[in-house]
Amino acid sequence: MLETSTHRLRALEPTDVILLHNWENVSSNWWLGSTLTPYSQATLQKFAEGDHDIYKDKQLRVMLEYKDANQLWKTGGAVDLYDFDIRNLRAGVGIVIDENEWKKGHALAGLMLLRDYSFKHLGIHQLYAEVPAEHLSSKNLFCKAGYIEC
Repeated sequence: MLETSTHRLRALEPTDVILLHNWENVSSNWWLGSTLTPYSQATLQKFAEGDHDIYKDKQLRVMLEYKDANQLWKTGGAVDLYDFDIRNLRAGVGIVIDENEWKKGHALAGLMLLRDYSFKHLGIHQLYAEVPAEHLSSKNLFCKAGYIEC
C-alpha cells in the first residue's frame, strides 16, 4: 500500500530535518500553501521528533522516496494530509518535491500512493487540493492523479 517498485512513502525521521528546512523555506513557493514565514531547524526538529497521530493532529506528513539509477532509495519529496475531518472522512493534500527531482514522475507517484493509503487504510472518502488557478503544472498534476477541478 505504501510502496511500488519505484516509489514508497515512509514516516518522517529526524534526519529529514535538513531537507524539510530547505524545502519549507523557499519563499517563492509559499504562495502555493499557507506558509507566510520561514521555519527554523529547531521547530522542524521538534516536529520530526514528535509522536504524530492523524486523529489527534488532524494532519500527517510522510516522506516520498524513489529508486535511483543504482536501485537505491532516495528521498525526493514529502506528501501531506491536512485538515483531516474525521466526521466527513475527508482531508486536504499537499506535496513538495525537491527541485532537482521535478518532472520525473515522483509527484504523481506520491499522490497515487497517498490516495491508496488514505482510501484503503484510513477510510477517507474524499481528498482535495487547493491549487492556485494560475499554477498550471500543479493543476495538471492533480488532474492526472484523478482530482476534479471545481
